[in-house]
Amino acid sequence: MNRTIRFVSTVATLLVGAFAPVAAQSAGNGYLFHAPNATVAVRAGYSRANAASDVFDDVTSDLTLNKGDFSSLTFSGDIAVPITSRLSAVLSAGYSRSNRKSEFRDFVDNNDQPIEQTTTFERIPLTVNLRVDLGASGRSIGHLAWIPNKLVPYVGAGIGAMRYRFKQQGDFVDFNTNAVFPSTFVTEDWALVTQGMAGVDYNVSPKLGISFDARYLQAKGDLGSSFKGYDRIDLSGLSATIGLTVRL
Repeated sequence: MNRTIRFVSTVATLLVGAFAPVAAQSAGNGYLFHAPNATVAVRAGYSRANAASDVFDDVTSDLTLNKGDFSSLTFSGDIAVPITSRLSAVLSAGYSRSNRKSEFRDFVDNNDQPIEQTTTFERIPLTVNLRVDLGASGRSIGHLAWIPNKLVPYVGAGIGAMRYRFKQQGDFVDFNTNAVFPSTFVTEDWALVTQGMAGVDYNVSPKLGISFDARYLQAKGDLGSSFKGYDRIDLSGLSATIGLTVRL
């Protein structure tokens, strides 16, 4: 987790350093010539998967996995368009993927070798959100200048669809015969997702800011024929990200 925090902090610093000269050329001395028409944000961070359904219970019981293995780095982006001075419509997309090797805890093959497999868990949420700024994002001076505030906290909520994929590939045990067999089990589908979010924008120039964002996604999906007998898979989780915002 500490490595993740250091990674995303370094990325944000590099992005700000790279784009700051461009922002300075296209804005006034500490102000924009108009309130922004849109804001684009790109962030990276960590996504903690709840992994609370029975398919996760079984794979963590039978295999050398734990529920933390389904959490991973995450990448996300937003396009926000203001509706009023404090309310914006936000289109969001994200991506997280864990890929973990494992073996059966209580079984070995005929050569006393571990029975190995790889489990992949992938989530791609696409959402439409309403964001409410808890403070003014900036102020106009006359009709020709707009100055952003340094700190802008916000909250929001949204709904959308999540593309998800759960895959296990490798060797497995038939518990009826104890025979070992190679196979691939995979399910891939779309699910309804809702989310809540909160964060703060720290503006470092008229056009650039650093965004600190936390989101909780709520979703469950069908597992399909590869995982018969299981309840719906838990796709929910909490993410924390940091990144760059650009006002257009």
